[in-house]
Amino acid sequence: MAKKDLYVVLGLNRSATEDEIKKAYRKLAMKFHPDKNPGDKLAEDRFKEITEAYEVLKDAKRRQAYDQFGFSGGQSPFQGPFDSGASGAKRGSSSNPFEGFGGYGGSYGDYNPQEEFQDIFSDFFGDAFTSSGMKKKSNSRNQKGADLRYALQITLEEAAVGCVRVVTFVRQRGNKEDVAKLSINVPAGVKSGQRLKLKGEGDFPEGFRSPGDLYVIVNFQEHSLFRRQENDVYLEVPLSFVDAILGTTVEIPTLTGKASLVIPQGTHPGQIFRLKNKGFPDVANRSHGDMLARVIIDIPKELTEDEKRQIQKLGYMNEKTPLVIEFKEKVRRLMRSKS
Repeated sequence: MAKKDLYVVLGLNRSATEDEIKKAYRKLAMKFHPDKNPGDKLAEDRFKEITEAYEVLKDAKRRQAYDQFGFSGGQSPFQGPFDSGASGAKRGSSSNPFEGFGGYGGSYGDYNPQEEFQDIFSDFFGDAFTSSGMKKKSNSRNQKGADLRYALQITLEEAAVGCVRVVTFVRQRGNKEDVAKLSINVPAGVKSGQRLKLKGEGDFPEGFRSPGDLYVIVNFQEHSLFRRQENDVYLEVPLSFVDAILGTTVEIPTLTGKASLVIPQGTHPGQIFRLKNKGFPDVANRSHGDMLARVIIDIPKELTEDEKRQIQKLGYMNEKTPLVIEFKEKVRRLMRSKS
């Protein structure tokens, strides 16, 4: 039977970028994945087809060879011109193309679909649960069960003081799936992307000598006000031009409550005030980062005629603005040097 064009399989044209190829594969894989279509042979075959196409097109050398030669002698896209050595003849030898992924056993040669689906599994199991190991049938009694990954979303405030979160995920225990519920202790000062290891909480299939581990990947929810950089936290504080000129005291939020920020008379736009030890703790020691509050001067856009007249009466204050005076003097010297 003639093989379909790999670009057609993924719904792409031949000029598709690497990112477009990945996005097309993700969309189709989520639609036809066997876990979302249990018992559906057509979906299973379609999933195999799009995965084979992606395996070729995601690799620059294989894609180039495919674009130049197409399928050679009806070979699998994992053989012939797309292989880098003699070992390619062994690829695709398993009768079950889904082995090693989501409860199946084996893989596409060197290609492990589990790793490709670390982010796609979030659409199946909620909080980005994935399996990161390969469950081999051979010599299973000498094998460790597969490690699992769980992506945990927390707030910046939770990262600052630490928290306990209960997670629910699916793992293999014996010859059946087990729904596990665990309490995760997230330490204060944890960084985005940091991994928390729970030893022995991964897959433990029947016949394996020991269970795998669970890796909880900590990610931060986007914050409406705060931005983290290392252990410091940044906050932008808008002020009216009147408060910036006359000075004031404003109440600002912190990671653990609130604080009073004294704005001195004549504060400039962009000026930064440092609040010591109001940032994130360092997990390695007892030190804390700082909060850096950056001032933004907010200028009203709409003024009444009376308000404009009142402001115009203050025009003489232009002679009391040090930065403007300094700038004008530098311009005057520059122009004099050019004349």
